[in-house]
Amino acid sequence: CGKEANITDLWENDHPVADVDENVYQEFKFRDRIHEIIDNHNTKNPLFLFYAPHVAHCPLQVPKQYLDKFSFMASGLDTHEASCSTGNHDVKGIISEPGGPQPEEWHCRRQYRASVNLLDDIIGGIVKDLKAKDMWGNTLLVFTSDNGGPPHGGATNFPLRGGKEMMWEGGIRAAAFVSGGFLPSEQKGKTLAGIMHISDWYATLSHLAGADPHDERAEIAGLPPIDSINHWDWLSGRVQDGESPRKELPVTDSVLIDGPWKFMRGEFAFGGWQGVNSTNNTTPDRGTLEGILLGRTDGVAHGSKLLDCGSEGCLFNIHDDWTEHTEVRKQYPWVAKRMAKKLDKLSIGFYDNSEAPELDSCPPGLTTPQCACWMATNFYGGHLGPFKGVQTKFYAQRLLEVGKL
Repeated sequence: CGKEANITDLWENDHPVADVDENVYQEFKFRDRIHEIIDNHNTKNPLFLFYAPHVAHCPLQVPKQYLDKFSFMASGLDTHEASCSTGNHDVKGIISEPGGPQPEEWHCRRQYRASVNLLDDIIGGIVKDLKAKDMWGNTLLVFTSDNGGPPHGGATNFPLRGGKEMMWEGGIRAAAFVSGGFLPSEQKGKTLAGIMHISDWYATLSHLAGADPHDERAEIAGLPPIDSINHWDWLSGRVQDGESPRKELPVTDSVLIDGPWKFMRGEFAFGGWQGVNSTNNTTPDRGTLEGILLGRTDGVAHGSKLLDCGSEGCLFNIHDDWTEHTEVRKQYPWVAKRMAKKLDKLSIGFYDNSEAPELDSCPPGLTTPQCACWMATNFYGGHLGPFKGVQTKFYAQRLLEVGKL
């Protein structure tokens, strides 16, 4: 929108936050608001509190006191840091703005670890607040990531293959844990090996809240039913066989997980493995990897390559080979054929938001970013907010155009 527009992107529940102190680090705003909510909560009533951290994510801006904890990683003698910094062209493009950090000041591994350390402190503070309020004993704390880390943004998904924005396990097998006094004591410290999609938290938490997860409004609007499964019996140890209730997971219309098997069809970029201290000197920069023809290994270290699975697909046993080193379609052709047919069937009902009409609420002729900025200036009083399906005269005109008004 341009800095001259003076637009703020901060909401609380269903309304913009009017008074924003721009001198306070954003994550500390969230921390302080969470503390306030817990401190003022009437413990006779239930509480659902959702916190979506912005740290451990680009542009990896952290307060100096946290960055200084990892000053030993800023030295040019740290070859892992040097490689990460010089190879991170995409991130540099985000932060190299007038008045902002310049490329030579970018230390991706140091900044990433400082971000994680800051998040550790905030989560620890939340737990401390809940215990002080005598709420921890009846709390279920769920901590989950939405995807794997970006290998060229300072993260490592070792020993998994690939990372963020990739269909390899390093991109989709995310870290998660549950804790709190509400979790049965015999389940604490256990590792559960099973399939659970992030959408399954919807049905699971609805069950715990005594709510019906069925969405009648979505059904009336013609949307498909929810793809969410209640996992509480599995998480709480009530399932005798210890197996997850989810047996299959259509990741995309070209990737299917079914039990121990993972079937992939088409082309998949950047299938490399990282080391413990990745990104390191054995990993080529992202631009080099993306510039290599599919199926070739020219200039790529340690077997990292871009893979073309073609129409017949690739098959991996991610139970026994969860690092995806060995493709086994030729050894198990019947499994690949069965999963290909299942994926074809599932793909028929695969829903994508792009299938819905582009019913923007702003004047015609604007791009999506321009529409968001127009709504912020003309509808929300200088705050970014929803810009599709909002009741404006332009939205009504679009409804007429598509015959829905």
